[in-house]
Amino acid sequence: MKTYLPQIERRIFVRPNQTFGILNYDLDNAYPQRMLELVAASPTAKDCWNKRAKFIAGNGFEQPDLGKQVINQKGLTLAKLLKAVATDKALFTGFGIHVNYNANFKISDVNYVKFEDIRMGDTDNPETADKYALYSDWGRKTWKNIMRSRITFLDKYNPDEQVIKDQVLAAGGWENYKGQLFYFNPEVDDYPLIEADSVWEDFETEAGIKIFNNREVTTGFLPSTMLFMQSRREEADNSRPDSDEMPYSSTPSQLEKDLGAFQGAKSAQKIIVIEYEDETSKPEFQSYSIQNNDKLFATTEKSVEARIIKGFSIPKELINAEGTSGLSNGGEKKEAIREFNDNTAPERLELSETFAEIFSHYYTGINPADNWNILQVPANVADDITGIKAGASINQLLLADLPAGNKIATLVYAYGFKMAEAEQMVAPPNPPR
Repeated sequence: MKTYLPQIERRIFVRPNQTFGILNYDLDNAYPQRMLELVAASPTAKDCWNKRAKFIAGNGFEQPDLGKQVINQKGLTLAKLLKAVATDKALFTGFGIHVNYNANFKISDVNYVKFEDIRMGDTDNPETADKYALYSDWGRKTWKNIMRSRITFLDKYNPDEQVIKDQVLAAGGWENYKGQLFYFNPEVDDYPLIEADSVWEDFETEAGIKIFNNREVTTGFLPSTMLFMQSRREEADNSRPDSDEMPYSSTPSQLEKDLGAFQGAKSAQKIIVIEYEDETSKPEFQSYSIQNNDKLFATTEKSVEARIIKGFSIPKELINAEGTSGLSNGGEKKEAIREFNDNTAPERLELSETFAEIFSHYYTGINPADNWNILQVPANVADDITGIKAGASINQLLLADLPAGNKIATLVYAYGFKMAEAEQMVAPPNPPR
């Protein structure tokens, strides 16, 4: 039996683009660019992305001083490359690394490539199959049209010596050879969705609430008002034949300019003087009530935030720190860090394996120990924050007029201290001799 769900649509459509010899990343070929804009406009999504990237990059390489190794002529270090690819993987679930070879067929140069700049070559086009197209403006933010002359095609990563020879020969020699691209893509032959694609509409919702709140502030939280006044005759200079303005448009009157100047939080509650010649030309202001959306927006904002956090699979204690109790001496946040370390362990392993593969073909022994393990984020980072939160409460408890037994029990069961520590804290100071 087949089930058909017409209300569920594909999130992205991949179609061949014969003009550029690539596979489009959605209908507009700008899915990554659109997602970046949505995430940038959503504070919760941006925070989730940063947190996920931080945990994937972890605490750096386990091998001491490995991160300081320089891997190209521009001064890029392994630590910076790790952070860059972890940031892409945290959102796009993939990343790209460009490598170039020397005449000994060893990797001599390693560069980071933005994931959003990469497009797969059309598999049906013999000229671009097994290649990747790099272009910095697929979203057409800088230029109205995509310039094919600025698209760079790179061969698919393959360190086999014969493959490199064939690629160099096809390029017309080493001076024209552009290297290869290691393209990590969990979808193999398709483009991946972003980590929280299932809730990207909530990014847009949160951004819309933010814009609404901003407009409320900039208009001074004033009630909506309609102004009734006599229609004015168009000024002569508004209908000049040589005017650059649109036909049937008019320049604002002085009254309209004055009213505009009195909008906004800084101009609220000021006095405006309006002159009129007789009662028939007297302007009439009439306010009209609108629905109070404060409570509705507050509820919506909380539910949207919760869905975004869930979409990124991040423990809420790491995003909404003020919502945690702060008890058990940081136990909640420590447990959240341990949980998220476990959740992101596969990503760190994938990055470790990628670095091990690429740099096993490097022209120098950059990592003699061959240890590419990435340290997880230490759970003790919660200690300082919790100490600041709980310190004041503990001091109040110790100074309170309560039996010593009650104080000790609170320190043990509420704040996680050991019995001996609690007894020592509650014990009165020794009298001076």
